[in-house]
Amino acid sequence: MRWLTQIISLSAVVALGGVLMADALLAQQALQQGAVNSAAPAAQRAKDKQPLSFTPEREAAALNFVDRNHPELTELLAHLKNSQPKQYEQAIKEIYRVTERLAGIQERDVLHYELEVKLWTAQSRVQLLAARLKMDNSESLKKELRDALAAQVDARLDVLKHQKQMAAQRLAKMEGDITQLEGNREKAIERQLDMLSRGAGSTGVTKAGKANKKAVRNTGKKAADKKAVE
Repeated sequence: MRWLTQIISLSAVVALGGVLMADALLAQQALQQGAVNSAAPAAQRAKDKQPLSFTPEREAAALNFVDRNHPELTELLAHLKNSQPKQYEQAIKEIYRVTERLAGIQERDVLHYELEVKLWTAQSRVQLLAARLKMDNSESLKKELRDALAAQVDARLDVLKHQKQMAAQRLAKMEGDITQLEGNREKAIERQLDMLSRGAGSTGVTKAGKANKKAVRNTGKKAADKKAVE
């Protein structure tokens, strides 16, 4: 890519490119974090607030995710690793957090996961194009950015529509449960009462039986002791 070569070859632009790329990456992760957190359980959100260390395993997982979903970003991360190591580590940790949250979504809803990945890719592309635009404010790049923004909006709409559909299904099930329970209210009460009553009776009978057995044993023991004394 010609623009990436220019960044690498010019020292002044290298510094600028590193900062812009780090800012773009972190901004993109913040956007995705908000989108995924909106559907994340409270336990997952609490986990996201915990400090995360940089490890080779997490780096490999983050880079694998980027390579599968936005290959263009892989080259930029490699450049960022050499020019801004601390920013690179921060970006990797944020991408890793995204992969962890997406993995949780994938366990619950595969289609939702696929839509969130598509949204992540769209957001990532917007942020990279925005960084490029700061160094090359051309009309062609503006058009490319506009197209990317349109793709990002469409991807977000797809996520929202899917979430709406899933919410509607959950609401329909709740309505069905309410209707069923209202229609069988008295039967449900009687059934529970019968179960609890039988359970209480069985417990009383069991206790009484144990007491009788103990009394019989004690009587037999006393009789045996008296006979031995005589």
